[in-house]
Amino acid sequence: MDLQVKQFVNARKEFIGALDRFPEDKRDDVLFGKWTLKDVVAHFTGWDIFCVGTLKLLEKGEPASYWGDVDKFNEEVVEKSKESNWNKIYKQFMKTGEQFIREYSNIPVQLQNKLIWPSKSYTPAKLLRINIHHYEKAQLKEIKRFLAKWRS
Repeated sequence: MDLQVKQFVNARKEFIGALDRFPEDKRDDVLFGKWTLKDVVAHFTGWDIFCVGTLKLLEKGEPASYWGDVDKFNEEVVEKSKESNWNKIYKQFMKTGEQFIREYSNIPVQLQNKLIWPSKSYTPAKLLRINIHHYEKAQLKEIKRFLAKWRS
């Protein structure tokens, strides 16, 4: 397993551990800007689904659609999940994250730094680095901050 994939797997494990420690009665509280914990998890799931599809198309040599406006993409993904309960969102998150790991791990080395969209600077390797950052820095830090606050 590639070093960055290992870093992603470890960051994801730590994130999942924090999710599992998050109090059930706080999961639907708006704590992350305008999002609940369920929304944050749905957001990760949406990106995993998008990235898996994109990587599959790249492997086939077919063009992939670009996500467009990030904020709009995030809002649409979260909105689609509003009717789903925590268990459904969590299961989907677990499944799509594993799919992302498998798909990225199966990308031939020569495609890892290939541009996905000719007019953009994104490659599979860059998508993985962005995912690592989101897990390690952005979301995990916020979740840990709340967990620490509630422990004291």
